[in-house]
Amino acid sequence: MHAHTRAFPVHSYEVDAFGELTAPSLAGYLQEIAGNHASALGWSLPELMRQGLTWVLARQRVEVAASIRAGDVLEVTTWPSGLDRLAALRDFRVRRQRDGLEVARAVSQWFVLDLETRRPVRPERVVTEVPADLPPHVFAPPPARLPALEGGHEEKRFRTRFSDIDVNQHVNNLSYVAWALESVPEETWRRQRLAALDVQFLAECHYGAAVLSRTAAAGQGVFRHAIVREEDGRELARLETDWLPRAGPA
Repeated sequence: MHAHTRAFPVHSYEVDAFGELTAPSLAGYLQEIAGNHASALGWSLPELMRQGLTWVLARQRVEVAASIRAGDVLEVTTWPSGLDRLAALRDFRVRRQRDGLEVARAVSQWFVLDLETRRPVRPERVVTEVPADLPPHVFAPPPARLPALEGGHEEKRFRTRFSDIDVNQHVNNLSYVAWALESVPEETWRRQRLAALDVQFLAECHYGAAVLSRTAAAGQGVFRHAIVREEDGRELARLETDWLPRAGPA
C-alpha cells in the first residue's frame, strides 16, 4: 500500500500551442502510474480480466497550481486512499523535479466493473486489504454528482475513432476530456490555462458513435460541460473546468 512514484518528462508533442502540458496528457500520466501501482499491488488489469472484471475510472478531479511546460520533468506520486461505497479511491501529487514545486494534485474514484453485466461490483473483491493509517487526501473527494448543464450552450460534434477506444472496448477517459475542452470559447483557449478539471463518467460509448460536446459558462472562468451521444441523447460524461490567465514560463 506504500505510495508509488515515477518520473514523467514532458515531451514537445504533449504540450499545446502555448507550450503548456495538455489536460489529456496530464490525465494520461495519472492513468499510467495508477495502472503501474495497481499491478505492483496485485490488482493489475490483466489479473482482473482473468476474473471477468476490469477497472474503470468513474470520477476524477485534477487541480493544476502552476504552468507545466515542455522540458519539465514531473515526479508523480500516487497511493490508494480508501474505499467509498462502490468506489476505490486513489490520490496523486505531481511535483516539478527541478525545484520540488507541487504543480498539480488529484483525487480519483475507480469502479471494479463486471465485464459480463457491465455493472460495478464491490471493490473489496479486489482491494482486500486497506490500512487504517492512510494519509489524508490531497483535498476532499468531490461530491457524489456534478450538476447538470442547463441553459444555452456551445456545441461541437465528434465521431469516435479507433484511437479513442481502450482495452475495455469503450472510449478512453482522455477522449472525453479532449472533447470537452474543444468546445470552450476561443478567447478562453487563447488567453487562459486550465486550473482545475472535474469529470464524472456516466455511461459507456463505443466506436463509431457520434457525440456532442456541450459547454456553458457557469461563472467567472468556470465552464460546465456535457458529453452526449447523439443517437439517443444519453449523457456520457459531465465536466466542470476552471480557467486562469496564462503566465510566462516559471
